[in-house]
Amino acid sequence: MTSHDPVVRVDVWSDVACPWCWVGWNRLNTAMQDLKEQAPARFDVLWHAFLLDPAFTKGGKWDGAPFANWRWRPNTQGAHELIALAGRHGCNHKAAGLLFWQTYEQGANVSGRPQLLEAAAQLGLPTGEADAWLGSREAQQAVAEEDQNAKGSRGIHSVPAFLISCGRGKPVQLVGAESVKAFEVAFRKTLHEAWVSTGAGSKTDGKAGGAAAEQPAEAAAEE
Repeated sequence: MTSHDPVVRVDVWSDVACPWCWVGWNRLNTAMQDLKEQAPARFDVLWHAFLLDPAFTKGGKWDGAPFANWRWRPNTQGAHELIALAGRHGCNHKAAGLLFWQTYEQGANVSGRPQLLEAAAQLGLPTGEADAWLGSREAQQAVAEEDQNAKGSRGIHSVPAFLISCGRGKPVQLVGAESVKAFEVAFRKTLHEAWVSTGAGSKTDGKAGGAAAEQPAEAAAEE
């Protein structure tokens, strides 16, 4: 893999309070890893805020619905703020995966500031910067603008929603926790169109993998 390989951009709108978004994270990550083994491509994944219930109780609510260790339905304002900050440090996709994993596999309540600061430390974000950013007016505005843009001009009404693009090729939109195969088909389609537009005219074939439900210690987009 070199700096000359085509870059597939994946824009994702999601909410940590949505369990299907965690499923989507895993399937997206698996599909990216599979394609990297089959074709020269790099990924640029950017997660955007989508608040399913902005007025939901500030401290989170005990939910009790079984997932693996799913105990809380969190207020996700702070989680979105942390994901936005992680984007400034190139670990946006990894941050989303970590918060999903903590919520649905560890039983953590990511509504609280201590939990978010702990997650920031696990991501290697500067402690002082994370402390100043979380809850700040700038952070709140950044999340509000992304949420309003998603529900307004982009017309997104449910999550997860994925927009996959590469170069001058036509973007492909997927809505819901699509299968790994669906992601791989979308990746190949955008890569093929991008290569055709540059005169390369190449396409790939490959197999699909399965989704993982383990701690997202390594995110494919950061490799």
